[in-house]
Amino acid sequence: MAEATLHVKPREETGKQAAKRMRNSGMVPGVVYGLGEKSATLTMNSRELLDMLHKYGRNVVVNLAIGKKKDKVKTFIYDIQHDPISGIINHVDFKRISLKEKIHVTVPVHLEGIAEGVKNEGGIVEHIMHTVEVVCLPSSIPENILIDISELHIHDSIHISDIEAEDFEILSEPERTVVHVVAPKVIVAEVVEGEEEEKEEAEEPEVIGKKESEEEE
Repeated sequence: MAEATLHVKPREETGKQAAKRMRNSGMVPGVVYGLGEKSATLTMNSRELLDMLHKYGRNVVVNLAIGKKKDKVKTFIYDIQHDPISGIINHVDFKRISLKEKIHVTVPVHLEGIAEGVKNEGGIVEHIMHTVEVVCLPSSIPENILIDISELHIHDSIHISDIEAEDFEILSEPERTVVHVVAPKVIVAEVVEGEEEEKEEAEEPEVIGKKESEEEE
């Protein structure tokens, strides 16, 4: 499991207006708590935070260097709040951790390969579960769970119980379907009997000469 270092500063100002001023100046407010210690408000450079997330993702042990303190605090990103419109990060929650205690994390599920049911049978892959809940030591947090789907035929599925987990425990229900291959849907157009008769009458050509002679008689 990778570890990253993030430099943060203690935050003295609190409240919505103070947080807004921080964001306008390129900073992100946050908080750190856990392990029975008092929570502490923080502020961090948004560019450094984004660079760390881009390089390591969320499932990383974050060593917080708080102000001028020499000792770094081992944490895990518990929550990231985004602005619903702009998508920028509004707030980050860090949770103190012990490398000897297991933690609960959400891990993304990635698919690998092209399913046989898609390549040669015309099927469609439905990726149902994109994340799973796991419990493990901080040093064993998987970056993602990779599932090979190349052997799947139409109507084949992979469930939680099929995933091999050596250094972590999956909390999601074993019977839940992660991915399966389904047959393409065929839409059959139904024609109402009355509509069919009207269609046939409309398609029958009108014989002009014959109609006129019958009217004269």
